[in-house]
Amino acid sequence: MPSYLFILCPPYSGSTLLWKLISTSANVSSLPLEGQFLPELKTLMREKPWDRNHVLPWPQIKAVWENYWDKKKPVLLEKSPPNIIRTREILANFKPVKFIVMVRNPYAHSEGLMRRNNMSAKRAANFSIMCLRTQLNNARELDNALVLTYESLVLGPAKVTQKITDFMPQLNDMDCEADFTLDSIEGTLRRPITNLNAQKIDALSAASIASMNEVFLQHLQTLDAWGYQLLTPKL
Repeated sequence: MPSYLFILCPPYSGSTLLWKLISTSANVSSLPLEGQFLPELKTLMREKPWDRNHVLPWPQIKAVWENYWDKKKPVLLEKSPPNIIRTREILANFKPVKFIVMVRNPYAHSEGLMRRNNMSAKRAANFSIMCLRTQLNNARELDNALVLTYESLVLGPAKVTQKITDFMPQLNDMDCEADFTLDSIEGTLRRPITNLNAQKIDALSAASIASMNEVFLQHLQTLDAWGYQLLTPKL
């Protein structure tokens, strides 16, 4: 019987990079898109993706995903970001299941939300904090979970790849030295695993950082739990 592996990661926080890294294993079957964007499910799953009270028909979703997965492979992989708020439903419908929980520096995360979703700095910061708090709960409450940060992945890809292999031995043939095509602040490029936090944070104005800090100052314990610190606005 194959095992399900869910990447729990907010949008613009490295989920695609991690997904592509894991997909270098010959033992993995990945969906062709995030599960929420498959044509049979996009209308259904994108109606209220971040509403915790919105009930989704998980047996129907699972049936669609399983039509795409190659169930001869030992690991079936999915990565839709709203899954971070739906772990109870996933646990109830997918067995056996494991999770990789990952977050990113909230300033870099917020930059992506602003640039791609046209959010204000304050709204982006609030969303980023929601994600950090949700992921903290996931890290504490999920039994079969490996907890990572984007920073640990991009600064030590070989070390993180080994952690993933230790967590799920079926993935022992991942190639952390491969090149990956990804959309980023620098455009769509093919390259090795690369840390883009500095470029994203440098793109933030002093006013944006100040607005973010108004939010982050209210959640210092959450930032500290992940090892993140406040930034001083640029002069």
